[in-house]
Amino acid sequence: MVSSRELADVVGDALGISRASAQLHLKTIRAGGQILFAGYGRAAAEMTSLEAARLVLACAGSTFAKDSMEVLKRFAHLRPAGSKKSSISLEQFLSGRIAELPMYVQPEQRERGLGRSFGSRRLAQTALQLYEPIGEKVEELPRFAVVRWLEEKGHSKLKIFGPAMRLVARGRHSANAPEDEDDLPGAGEFHHVLGQYSDHTLFQVRAVARTALIEIGAALKGATADYGNETG
Repeated sequence: MVSSRELADVVGDALGISRASAQLHLKTIRAGGQILFAGYGRAAAEMTSLEAARLVLACAGSTFAKDSMEVLKRFAHLRPAGSKKSSISLEQFLSGRIAELPMYVQPEQRERGLGRSFGSRRLAQTALQLYEPIGEKVEELPRFAVVRWLEEKGHSKLKIFGPAMRLVARGRHSANAPEDEDDLPGAGEFHHVLGQYSDHTLFQVRAVARTALIEIGAALKGATADYGNETG
């Protein structure tokens, strides 16, 4: 079992911020009702992957702990961009990615005749990106997030999150590809997301490495953080 204070230490270590800072983020979002609190010691509540996802978003998206709840307000409830069917939020989806880690990933195989792998394992090492417009009068501007992950067979997947029902075009072949297919060349999602802003020109992008999520998922399970064949 991982208590809330232990979770904060794990997230802090995984993200490379001080444990003291992670504890402050935890305290802020716990006061906002986003982390279950039942007491200390044996009375402490067991943390779930959803609470871990919320703490990751809070720590990754804000420089100061006092801004943690505002970050969750802006990002946690984003929906898959352009999806009319999925009602899953960013925090729920990220929770699912954390819950499945660590996982075994098959050794990389090349597609016959093409000499390349399906999707990009290297791009998937950037598991989460948060796009934040900065400057004056940005309160009403949309926020976006990108999640990349790997399936057990090593296929790289991608999902863009934004305001509900917001359509984000994704590459030349996206009309015929599954919604979460990684069909963007290189880090193409960067250009597609920034293209959603007609006039704004200054942005901050915060990224979380997949290895951080592996460490957090392993801690929740009491397992060893195994990175396997993921970087092939």
